[in-house]
Amino acid sequence: MGPDAAATQQKGKPMHRHTKPLLAAFATACLAAACSSTPAPAPAPEPPPPVPASFDHTLSGDALFAFGKASVENLSPAGRAELDALAARVLAVPAIDMVHVIGHSDRIGKDSANVELSRKRAAAVRDHLVAAGVPAEKITAVGRGSVEPVTTCEGERGQALIDCLAPNRRVEVKVVAP
Repeated sequence: MGPDAAATQQKGKPMHRHTKPLLAAFATACLAAACSSTPAPAPAPEPPPPVPASFDHTLSGDALFAFGKASVENLSPAGRAELDALAARVLAVPAIDMVHVIGHSDRIGKDSANVELSRKRAAAVRDHLVAAGVPAEKITAVGRGSVEPVTTCEGERGQALIDCLAPNRRVEVKVVAP
């Protein structure tokens, strides 16, 4: 048996001389079919919706400050923690256009004193945000006094009136981003 005879045998059986080209053609056809029938890759998962960059946050004046107080030294521990969380949220915004800090007071006392108290509270919140890393040039702070109440509490007196008007003593933070 010559070299061709050995090449045409498989496990001791003779192979037809046209079998190799047929097997090669069949293998090529199978590979081509497998390549063309490979399913398209699954689409990439959709990214989560973007977090809105602009937001408003209202801080309770009573939670931040003692009644009638406005300085950073008068911040309660819970108030400091809330301001720290707010500062982290502001700093997480990729591009800040402006941060507006607006202080509000209740109607108890003189209007001029309430405007000054609300201005000082807004300034204290601004100072805390700046100390936490928010750029000072991006922050405005104003006091509105008692001109934008959220509750009126008609008929209440004394401590009941102070308690009822608590929602009016607040600091609003409006973060504006593109």
